[in-house]
Amino acid sequence: MTAGEYVTQKFQTFGITMSGADLLDVSLSSGIASDEKVTATNIPAVSVGMARFIPQLLLRATSISESGFSMSWDITGIKQYYAYLCRTYGLKNELDTDKPKITFIQ
Repeated sequence: MTAGEYVTQKFQTFGITMSGADLLDVSLSSGIASDEKVTATNIPAVSVGMARFIPQLLLRATSISESGFSMSWDITGIKQYYAYLCRTYGLKNELDTDKPKITFIQ
């Protein structure tokens, strides 16, 4: 299985269709070419590339309906998957807004 196929299938689980440009973004973030075989050695890099790409997904519409055809994807699931990847690979979770913030210090 190639890295591009792996990424496409992983995101398909959440109802997300990846374009060629999306796969290129993941490839550039991971340093692994889309046509490169996925191995135990490079799967962490591919997963980190996917994690870095996920915040861009949240800018998309979560459902589309046109001429009787509708499509939607699992935003909660993708956020949970993103949090999992961040924890697994020691990445900063850019979507974690539940942490208390200090707004005023004297």
